This record gives sequence, C-alpha cells and structure tokens, in this order.
Amino acid sequence: MSQIIALGKFREFFLTEVEEAYAEVERTDSLPDHVHRRAAEIGCYRLTLPVEYGGYGMSVTEYLPYLEAAAEGPGVGRMLVHTTNGIWRPIHNFGSEEQRAILPKMAAGDAVVAFALTEMTGGTGRDLKSVARRDGDFWYVSGEKHLITWADRADWFLLVAATDEGGQKDSLTAFLIPRDTDGFEIDATQHTMGLHGTGHAFLRYKDMAVADKYRLGAVGQGLEVALFFLDYSRVSLSTTMVGLAQRALDEALAFAKRRVTFGKPIATRAQIQTHIAMMHADIEAARHLVRYAARLCEDGKDFTAQAATAKLFNLNMVGRVTDLSLRVHGGWGYTKAAAIERIYRDARGFWFEEGTAEIQQLVVARHVLEQSSAA
Repeated sequence: MSQIIALGKFREFFLTEVEEAYAEVERTDSLPDHVHRRAAEIGCYRLTLPVEYGGYGMSVTEYLPYLEAAAEGPGVGRMLVHTTNGIWRPIHNFGSEEQRAILPKMAAGDAVVAFALTEMTGGTGRDLKSVARRDGDFWYVSGEKHLITWADRADWFLLVAATDEGGQKDSLTAFLIPRDTDGFEIDATQHTMGLHGTGHAFLRYKDMAVADKYRLGAVGQGLEVALFFLDYSRVSLSTTMVGLAQRALDEALAFAKRRVTFGKPIATRAQIQTHIAMMHADIEAARHLVRYAARLCEDGKDFTAQAATAKLFNLNMVGRVTDLSLRVHGGWGYTKAAAIERIYRDARGFWFEEGTAEIQQLVVARHVLEQSSAA
C-alpha cells in the first residue's frame, strides 16, 4: 500500500486531471474509467478505511482537509471521495465477516457500494414504501428507490426496506445486495442539473429474492444502520460545501482582478470588495462549524445535532457564496466557458443530498428545545 499523498498533490488531481476530464463527463454524464483508476492510485478510497482493510485509517479531523480539497474540483470528484470514505462504516460495524471482506476491495477501487434509501413515494424514515417479507432463509423485496448515487457502476447496494407492518422505527431492516441479483432493475436515466457523472438512477424490484446472509445488521436495525452512515456523512458533506464555496470565491477573486472597467480592475470597486468580504466570512464560519462537529465525532460524543447544524448553515452558505460569485462574474459567469457556471449548478444539489434543509431544521429545533427543557 502506498504512502498517503500530500494534501497539495491531492488537491492538484481534482483541479487538473478531473477538471480536464470534465468535458467528457458533461457529454456522457458518466465517470470515465481512467479517472476512477487514477483516483484509486492516489488513495482516494483509502483515506478513512481501517488499516487492517487496506486503508490509511485517518481520523475525522485528518480526513476533512482532503475532502475539502477534493470538493474544490468538479462534483463528481468529491463524490468519489465522500461516498466510499463513509459507506464502509455501517458495513464494518454491522456486517458479517463475509460482508466486511468487501472493504479491502473498496479501498483499492475494485468495489463500489451505493447507499439506497431515498424513494419518490415515501420519506426516508419509516415511511419507506419498499417492503421485505421473510420466507425461511430468503427475503422477498418489492419497491423502488430513486436518485441513488453511483447506481450506474455499483457492485453492491446498501438498501433499507420495511420488514413489518408496525410503522415503528424498528420496523426497518438493511441489506447489502449484489448488483447481479435476479429481478434487480437499475435504470440509469435520472440526469440531474449538476453533479454530472455520478450515476444517479432508479432501482426497481418486485418479489426480488435476497438470501438472509445479505442482511446487514439485525432485523429491525435498518434505521440505526442508515443513521450510522448519515450522521457521519453529514459532517463530510458539510465539508464539501466549504470546499466548493472556497472554489467559487477563488474564481471570483481571479476574475475580479483581471476584469477591467473604466480603466481599473473591478476588484478595486467597493461593491465587489463587499461581495468578497461576505463570501470570505461565510466560508470561515462554515469551516469552523463543521470542524467542531468533527471534533465531537472524533471524541466519541453525540454529534447528531452539531452535524445537522453544520449542514443547515453550510448549505445556505454555499448558496449565498455561489450567488455572489456569479454576480462578481457578471454575464460571463452565465456562460459554459466559466467554471462558476458548473459550480453554481453543483451547489444546488446540496439542498437535497442526505437530508433536506427542512429535515436539518427539525433535528436542530428538537435539540434546542430539549436543551432548553433540561436547563
């Protein structure tokens, strides 16, 4: 196993090689294999995985600067890092020895696991409409998922379904399902506004037979499995918002210095400087907020509310920053030739990824009310 790549070299991969490949990504809406292989070569998939499974074993606070750097490039690049370095956690903690054998393959880039929770016709908690009914050593799973990232190339799907009629939080169960399971339809026709190349797709299945050995965790433990991924992933996702916002600011700075009006760079104009100051302040606040949540996570403390707080603030922050960056660019920023055009589109995906703003508001409000009652 190679040594951990220096942070500067890691960032350079996303700002050069991934950027250079992005014209093909936009044209095909798929990730070129050579980018996937190069990402594996430089260790993108090993960062947080345990050493015994071929990873580098980075702590959360060691990992976040790398993830932030990845997010400065096209969204498909940060997704390469973000998903693999989070999805291994429930497999490691709830999986059997046979299921954990997938982890070294993930570290090497030889196996991709997709997280399959979201549905069009139900919420992402007990309101899930996917149902799994047991008959002996098999479960028969029916339903559908949508907007499942990396579904176009995933080898395994961490899928959550309802397994009783009670409607309680312990009525969900998780499964780690192979791609080639009979009756598993993967329809990669969901093309999104931004984040091109990340393979979003519908999953459909009716009475799909899944052996009980593919169950991940205990029966009724599905929500716990999902949240074990999501709480950690919301810290990671909040960091990617910081990275993308930093790139938007960097693009605005570069443009403001070279764009001349009335004989002066627009960077000398008071209004442009105000925009730059507000972008910088937003990014600094967001970075510190997510690092605080990461420290709580690393110290083994309850960080659910802090992760939701970071995501809630940061998704609003990245919206404000990309708006201001586009305004600094003027009409040029609205053309495909400007990087901010893609950055702006990629940023809008954060409104829906791994829990909407409204869900984060509920989590944060409940936490604040509980703290107030305990005071």
